[in-house]
Amino acid sequence: MHTMKNKIVLVLAAVLLACFSACAGAANTSKNQESAEVKNANAQIRESDKLDALNKMFAHFVESVKNRAPADTLYSMLTEDTRDWLDEMESHARSYRVEELDTCQFFEAYSILLYRLFTRENLWEVPDNQMLWLYTAKAGLLQNIEGLPLGPMKVKNDRGSFGLANSPEVPIMIFEWDDRSWRLNLPETLPLITKGIEAIAMKKGKSSSELALYWLEREYHSQYTRLDESLFEPN
Repeated sequence: MHTMKNKIVLVLAAVLLACFSACAGAANTSKNQESAEVKNANAQIRESDKLDALNKMFAHFVESVKNRAPADTLYSMLTEDTRDWLDEMESHARSYRVEELDTCQFFEAYSILLYRLFTRENLWEVPDNQMLWLYTAKAGLLQNIEGLPLGPMKVKNDRGSFGLANSPEVPIMIFEWDDRSWRLNLPETLPLITKGIEAIAMKKGKSSSELALYWLEREYHSQYTRLDESLFEPN
């Protein structure tokens, strides 16, 4: 008799436990769903905030360039990789020979030859941070996109970009989020801007140095008589 009662008690306990587990499971599922929805909403808010910050940062960068802001102001809007790359290009401009130039990408070879041209012609308007000045004031980073119809800014996680209005999914400028603000990544941006020019090298069978000189001649041939292959070698 006691054995039968014990069995009944155990069965009832198992039924109650199953009911409690089912209720708890349903509650947990509901909480998980609610938690996922909250996380998704928060992620969308963060992305919207980042997008707004990116638009403001780019507008500030353009104004700073136009107003000839100090180097420190411009550097604060560039990635650490960009700062290192600018220093490296300035060093290469003083030392690279033609064989080394041809190991560079077009935009790097162009940077080096333009730096040498400005040195040769005494065109510097700043005593230091000259490669930064070339790209923000003279070498056409913004001139190449100025006046073009630009597409909307896009943000995905810690990467920001924008393209042209007619092909917004194809980026022409790349930005990185550093947990506090957006910064422009020049070494990633420049090949996107100059890829159309680099296509000429393939058609004409030119090396990086030859294409860089060819492009400089197109831009400056009427202004400087000493724009020639001597730029392939450091002074």
